[in-house]
Amino acid sequence: MSETVATQLIEALGAYFASGAVVALAFLILGVGAKDKAAKGASLLFRPMIFLGCVGLWPYVLARWFAGPAINHPHEDDA
Repeated sequence: MSETVATQLIEALGAYFASGAVVALAFLILGVGAKDKAAKGASLLFRPMIFLGCVGLWPYVLARWFAGPAINHPHEDDA
């Protein structure tokens, strides 16, 4: 592997994880309580515990944040 390829790979990974950190912070501040009703009353340690997972899986987190209904929320047909 040449030095330029290695440098480009490191820069791409850095951009991926920087984007993940931005998405994770926004999701943990604004979205997790709205998307998961059980997370709304979670302890203060909950959000820092899931931060790294949100950073690594940010494309999935972003897709789930804006698609579909909230989880842990009763459906109308469950009554």
